[in-house]
Amino acid sequence: MNDKLAVLNPFARLADETLALRAARAGAIGAWLSAAGGVLVTIQMTLRYDLFVAGVRDRILASADGRDPAATERMLGMIEPTALWAGIGMPLLISAVYVGLGFVQWRRATRFIPLVLLLIAAYGLLASANDLMAGKVSPILTSPFEIGLNWIISLLPLPFLVAGLRGGFRLKALGAAKAGLSSPPSPSPAP
Repeated sequence: MNDKLAVLNPFARLADETLALRAARAGAIGAWLSAAGGVLVTIQMTLRYDLFVAGVRDRILASADGRDPAATERMLGMIEPTALWAGIGMPLLISAVYVGLGFVQWRRATRFIPLVLLLIAAYGLLASANDLMAGKVSPILTSPFEIGLNWIISLLPLPFLVAGLRGGFRLKALGAAKAGLSSPPSPSPAP
């Protein structure tokens, strides 16, 4: 088990194709962990749907000064269907995509999938940190424990995605070396 987790070390050398493939497949595990985080968000949203809708309603009413009352009413009427889609449907859809990308990464061991998922995860973490520092915590997170748990779940896939990215690049380099593309061209014999 220890040797399987060694590929998560970002400084470990991926000497051969077996280690590089194991590291690239760790990117698939990172995608599946990200999908599990999306399912957790969906469960939280489902359990606290009323809190979320009330929080959005309060924000709309707080920013209603100077706005047409009919427009405010239309916005209030759109809260429920929008919250249902954005809070429950969208995270489930994204989780399904992550599961599919995880299977593709497991089979193909690419560099592209872990890179894209790593960039998306980094953006999400930066946006969450910005919201946390600005005091705009989601209304479905009711305690510091839940905020900390969401951060842990967001950080958990990162080492796997980094390993997947490293493994994908190393497999590409080893494939190029096998094909003779990375070695200098041999001199042609003199006539």
